[in-house]
Amino acid sequence: MTDKFPQFAKAVKEKFDILSDKELYVVDVERDEMFDLYLASFPEGTNPIFRVRTEHDGSYDRAFIRNVGHVVSLEGGRIQTIWSFPANALPYPYDVVAKALDERVKSRAVKSLFRTVERSIGHAPNHEIIDGVTHRFTHFQASIADRHRSSTPDADRGKATTNLGVFRRGLETLSIGNIEQVLELIEGNALYRGAEHKRAVEAFKKLSMEYPRRAPEADKAVFLWLNYNNPAALFRNTVIGTLVDDLSAGVELEAAVRSFEKKVAPENYKRTTSLITPKMIEQAVDKLKELGLESAVERRFAKLSDVSVNNVLFVDNSVAPQMKDGLTGLLMTSAKSTPVDIKKAMPITVDEFFENVVPNARGIKVLVQNKHMANFMSLTAPVDPDAGKLFKWDNQFAWSYDGDVTDSLKERVKAAGGNVKADFRISLGWFNYDDLDIHVHWPGGAEIFYGDKQGHQDVDMNVSPSSRKAVENVVFNGRDVYDGVYRVGVHNFTKRENIDVGFELEVECMGAIHRFTYDRAVGSKNMVKALEITVKDRAIVAIKPGDGVQGGSFSQGKWGVTTEQLVPVNTLMASPNHWDGQEIGNKHWFFILKDCINPDQVRGFYNEYLKGEFEPHRKVFEVLGAKTKCAPSTEQLSGVGFSSTRKDKATVVVEGDKATRAYEISF
Repeated sequence: MTDKFPQFAKAVKEKFDILSDKELYVVDVERDEMFDLYLASFPEGTNPIFRVRTEHDGSYDRAFIRNVGHVVSLEGGRIQTIWSFPANALPYPYDVVAKALDERVKSRAVKSLFRTVERSIGHAPNHEIIDGVTHRFTHFQASIADRHRSSTPDADRGKATTNLGVFRRGLETLSIGNIEQVLELIEGNALYRGAEHKRAVEAFKKLSMEYPRRAPEADKAVFLWLNYNNPAALFRNTVIGTLVDDLSAGVELEAAVRSFEKKVAPENYKRTTSLITPKMIEQAVDKLKELGLESAVERRFAKLSDVSVNNVLFVDNSVAPQMKDGLTGLLMTSAKSTPVDIKKAMPITVDEFFENVVPNARGIKVLVQNKHMANFMSLTAPVDPDAGKLFKWDNQFAWSYDGDVTDSLKERVKAAGGNVKADFRISLGWFNYDDLDIHVHWPGGAEIFYGDKQGHQDVDMNVSPSSRKAVENVVFNGRDVYDGVYRVGVHNFTKRENIDVGFELEVECMGAIHRFTYDRAVGSKNMVKALEITVKDRAIVAIKPGDGVQGGSFSQGKWGVTTEQLVPVNTLMASPNHWDGQEIGNKHWFFILKDCINPDQVRGFYNEYLKGEFEPHRKVFEVLGAKTKCAPSTEQLSGVGFSSTRKDKATVVVEGDKATRAYEISF
């Protein structure tokens, strides 16, 4: 049969030359597997013994098959081997052998590039004289094109395999939805210099759409190797690719974009557009329509006539007739105010107060102190009284604390990772991209500041501009709460803006909270001497504010209310999430004050209030809540609120049938 072998060897060489015009790859087979199959595929009797081995068991052919027998081309997206031939193109038995080799190669996944240092594989025909007769021996042989040769084949293959791994991880971990979301951000001009990355994102999206995710592994490998050298293949390792990667890993949109901008934007960069896309809006609106809640997002200030008598804990006679369900038949005569010494207020828990005192109250006044400046709140309701339920609780009412926050500076510190449960805490907050720094001279040692935190400062923000609600936090615990004077200063290390200047300070010691504000710009040359805090026996005995610092015992005006004075309470109620026997989330107690009018627009809802169905659309609702604020109104329910999550106190004077007494309520 060997007389027909030259025809077979020639056909294989020609096929190898044809495939060599394009990139060549190798499939995943063991080096000896192909040659073992080659010998085993000869039909019985077609590969007789020659000397000690069969006729086709030659060292040159072994080397050829081991080195290029598993080489393939992927032209047109199909695996083509050097053993692929049309029917009847080869003589018997080589057609049988070639078919077996072809099928074995095509059954394996592509493993790597084909690269070699050799110029040729196999051997040219040679001659040997046997018994005086010259015999010609033909072998497999092929020349290696320059494009497949390399002085460092292992390194070339390793680099290609690494790039392919990056490509594959990108295709399998970066979701189409997040790729499209980034494209929408770019088109909406919501990414710093996003247009520069648009082409790369679109190119990777095209590859991702074409990737055969559900196909067999061999088909995936063909796609990967055909495209691994595409510039978009390394998309996952690019800066814009890291943004898609973060989003695909579940990182919040705001945080993911902030991380991206830190990599590409200058320190003073400030985004001008919201991080929501048309698609995100469309999906959120679709959910509202699905639940019949389109009108529920239009909000206004709540009025007395909105609220049922069944949902209040106390109502003053002067306003009772205005309430929903009416109290006309239950009105009591007005009681005359009796002077009372609030310094002798009786300590009482909030539960005891509402259980034992409020039911017998004819009138209530609350001492609104400067420390309650962040406690001012307003109740909100839907514009459409027939709107569906938007919130987790079974009514349409919500609330908003002053400054569009649901809790105090303490909550901002907590969100930033600061310790808010310390025995003694001094927190600084501000509202622009400046880098303010807190400095505390304390009796226990040297000055605490960003350069020497001494284990007491646990939050230091806006070293690089990252938040317009920045905070810093200094805490003391146990024996570190020394008696003596703590001097607090504020310095502007890097001034970046001229808007939203000033700062606020919150001092908490053993549960007692004191708040102070400074509404002037903080210069970068001089330290603002903000507070002098005197501590004795682990309690604050005096706080002396510096020039321009407001708070403490200073009387201030807010929303028509003068602080450090007793203010009449129109209505007392729990927060709407605790009406009608519900107990959903943290409880608040609202003292609705006489003549208290919030002059500003106020958010009608916050994301934490919304039903679980809206969780996937939280970013849109965050913006929607800010854009659908309640318009100012002269008729509203505003006052001061106290949360079950804060160790707050309030002094009240209660007029009863027989006596007027002062109480200090602990919340």
